[in-house]
Amino acid sequence: MQRSYQLALAERTRLADAERDRLLAVRPPRLFADGQFVQHQGDPGNSFWAVVEGHVLVGRYAEDGAFTAFAVLGPGDIFGELAFFTGMERQVDAIASGPARLIAIDRALLRRLMQEDVGWAELLLRSLGRQLAVSLDIIDAERRLPTAERLLRLLAAMAADAPDGCTVAATQQQLADLLGVSRVTLGAALRELETRGVITRGYGRIRLCAPLSPGG
Repeated sequence: MQRSYQLALAERTRLADAERDRLLAVRPPRLFADGQFVQHQGDPGNSFWAVVEGHVLVGRYAEDGAFTAFAVLGPGDIFGELAFFTGMERQVDAIASGPARLIAIDRALLRRLMQEDVGWAELLLRSLGRQLAVSLDIIDAERRLPTAERLLRLLAAMAADAPDGCTVAATQQQLADLLGVSRVTLGAALRELETRGVITRGYGRIRLCAPLSPGG
């Protein structure tokens, strides 16, 4: 059984190209194979992560093996800040979804970055604030909206990050993971949206036919 609170709908704070280049200049990335754990729930939070290439599925495994998917993160995304700043153990599992390269940012590296550019502090504060601000709204949406509407909100949020503002590059499995549904259910929701004329589909891509805000 898998569930999702759709934290991918949150407006994420991404690293700019210059910030990613700066990270790559001072620390080599680590390569993770498809399905490899980046971190486990309960690990010490002595660093946080920046995704350089590839995608990372963030969620939580329960004792019975059920997985709750929170987000699929891509290049420029950062995660793990909460455990890092609070000193808490990791609250989520993070798993590479395909080959991925990530950089671990520990305290020494963060101090160096912040001494060179105070913008790093501002970026992290924005990221934490946005995560907290949207969590309750996302949980509420997961409880009350049908699958097709949840999918449309998810696609709108993902499309907002695309260069053209309307095209989503994602597999059906990734979308199903985020919504916490089977691929069969996801396929039915996609067909419903196509019938309504709000999306068109191509190989590995979905295009929204009209602008839509992430909130619906």
